[in-house]
Amino acid sequence: MKKLLATVFCAFLLTSAYTQTQKIGHLNSAEVLHSMPEFKQMQEALEKKKGDYTKVLETMYKEYETKSKDVQDNGKNMMEAILEAKIQELQDLQRRIQAFEEKVQGELEKYQMELMKPINDKYIKLLDEVAKEGNYTYILDVASGGVPYFPKGEFDVTESLKKKIAASAPAAPTAPKTTTPVKPAGTK
Repeated sequence: MKKLLATVFCAFLLTSAYTQTQKIGHLNSAEVLHSMPEFKQMQEALEKKKGDYTKVLETMYKEYETKSKDVQDNGKNMMEAILEAKIQELQDLQRRIQAFEEKVQGELEKYQMELMKPINDKYIKLLDEVAKEGNYTYILDVASGGVPYFPKGEFDVTESLKKKIAASAPAAPTAPKTTTPVKPAGTK
């Protein structure tokens, strides 16, 4: 009977130790993403869009250079009002170029995010499948240093830690008790 009890106890310990085993994998997300055909297509589309914007910017730069050279070469011979108008025109063109560059940068970032969304969705879906097939608890990303896969909630200690912090928070300070001053002996 004691042997049976000891065997059952050992089996229980082994089973609980086995269930506590965690399998951790790693990947290089940059390498994986760059190997996806969709990523290459996204890069080509982004480069084409950049090329379109670059052509417009080059035209604006050439216009600025031409007008700037005109002011430098002929500014001494211009009437003051014309020179001021041309300088103002150059400043306006410079502001337009700067505003256009900022707008282009924002549009390119937005365009890239739109193109990357389906790629990221596919990447995450396939990563989830690989993780489940391989029974991984966590998968670490060596490219970003992050953890792109982890079981939802299973090992998350966020709420427990927040409760512990709330429980250990100092109590709200209370107002000091007011005491009545003690009158010296012999006074009324």
